Amino acid sequence: MSDGRDQYTDVAWVLEGVRVIDPASGLDKVGRWCVAGGVWRELAGGEAPPVGARVADAKGQWVVPGLVDLQVHFREPGFEYKETIASGAAAAFAGGVTSVVVMPNTRPSLDTPERVRFEIETGLAEGLNLMVAAAATRDLRGTDVTDAAALKAAGAVALTDDGLPVMDDGVMAAVLRGCREQDLVFMQHAEDLRLSKVDGVHGAMTAGPTATRLGVVAQDPNAEGQMVERDIALVRELGARYHVLHTSTARSVRAIKDAKAAGQPVSCEASPHHLLLADTDCASGDTHFKMNPPLRSTEDRAALVAALLDGTVDAVATDHAPHSQEEKALPFAEAPFGVVGLETAFSALLTFFHRGELSAARTVALMTIGPASVLRRPDLGRLSFASADARAPGSHTGTPWVLLDPNAPFTVSPADLRGRSKNSPFIGHTFRGRILHTWSQGATRFRLSAAV
Repeated sequence: MSDGRDQYTDVAWVLEGVRVIDPASGLDKVGRWCVAGGVWRELAGGEAPPVGARVADAKGQWVVPGLVDLQVHFREPGFEYKETIASGAAAAFAGGVTSVVVMPNTRPSLDTPERVRFEIETGLAEGLNLMVAAAATRDLRGTDVTDAAALKAAGAVALTDDGLPVMDDGVMAAVLRGCREQDLVFMQHAEDLRLSKVDGVHGAMTAGPTATRLGVVAQDPNAEGQMVERDIALVRELGARYHVLHTSTARSVRAIKDAKAAGQPVSCEASPHHLLLADTDCASGDTHFKMNPPLRSTEDRAALVAALLDGTVDAVATDHAPHSQEEKALPFAEAPFGVVGLETAFSALLTFFHRGELSAARTVALMTIGPASVLRRPDLGRLSFASADARAPGSHTGTPWVLLDPNAPFTVSPADLRGRSKNSPFIGHTFRGRILHTWSQGATRFRLSAAV
C-alpha cells in the first residue's frame, strides 16, 4: 500500500466503465467519467481524454461522495496515546470518510470556543473536514450549561455530552432551549445511569445469559430506551432538533419511529457493530467486543436492522473509539468501553447491499446525504459535476470523492487500521468491499497501491 499522501491535485483521471453514485442528485450511472480537482464530467462516446489525463479501467468499481461520519472520538487533546487528529484523519481516509463530527470527551473537554476552533483548524491541516459536537455542559459534568451561541460562532455543529448522558431534566431542557435558539442539533448518548449501573458499578455488557455466564455486572437494556423517551417528551415541548447516537435497542427504535410519525425533529444513527454483532459475540470475554452502548440481544439487533431497512435509521456512524492495546488487555469488567471503526464502516454496511436488503443508492446515502441531513448541511455528502456543455475537466473547487470496489474481499487485519489503536471487533473478518482511493481538500489522501 502507499502512504496515502500522493498529491494528484493537478491530475485528471479518466475512469473507464465506473459506476458513479450520487444520491444527492439521484445520479447512478455507468460510463466514462473524467475527474479533475474534484469535479466530474461524463465523456461523450468517442471523446478523447484530456491531454495528460491518467486513464484506468474501473469496471465494477463505484465512485461515491466523500463519506460523512457523525460520531468519532479523536482523543486530542489529553489522550494522544490512543489517537490524535492526524492519526484519526488517516483512519478516516482509509475508510473513505472525508467529514467527521468529533465528540467532546477529551481532556480538557471541548467546551470553549478556543478548543472548538483548535479541532477544526487541526483537522483542516490534515485535509479533513472536521466538525465539532461541543460539550453541552462544562467539563461534561451535567450541571453547568455551556454557551451555545459562542460555541456555534466558533464552528460547532452540535451539542452533546457524549460518553455520558445529560441526566438532569432541567439541565436537559436548558440545553435543548439553547440548541433551538442556535439551530444546533443535540446528540444524546442515551443511557439512564440509574439503570445501567448496579451499586455504583457500570454494567460491562447488556443483561442476559452471556453476561450471566461471564459473571460480569450487566446493564439493563431499558436504560437506553427510557432516556430516549424522556428526551422526546422534552423535544415535543421545546421543539429542538434531537439525534440519538448509536441507537441499539428495540425500545429506542419504537420511540424514534413514533416521534418521526408525529413530525418531531428527531433523527438517529446506527453503528456497524450493533447492526452486525450481538451480545453472544462477547462469550469469549474478548474486550474488542466491549463498547457502550453494549452489544445487545439478537432481538434488539433484529429490530435495529429492520429500522435500517425501513428508513427509520437516518445514518450509519462508527462511534470510532480508540484505546491502547494495554487497556484492552485488561479483564472484561475493567477494560474501557469502545471500538474503532472508521476503516471498516462502509465495508460493513455493504453487507446489507450484498444480501439484497439495501439498494446501492440507499447504502451510499446512509453515509452521505443521511448524515448531511441530520446536520442540515446540504453541501456535504455530494459530488461536484461540470455543466453539461463544459469542455474543461473541472476546477479545484470540487467536493471529496471516493473510489471503491464493492466486491473486493477485505479481511481486516491490524495493518489495515491506520489509526493509532487497533481495537476493532472485526479483526480477521472478511467483508466484500474495499476503499481504493480517497480524494479530499485538493489531494489524494488514501490510495491502495493497486488502485488508480
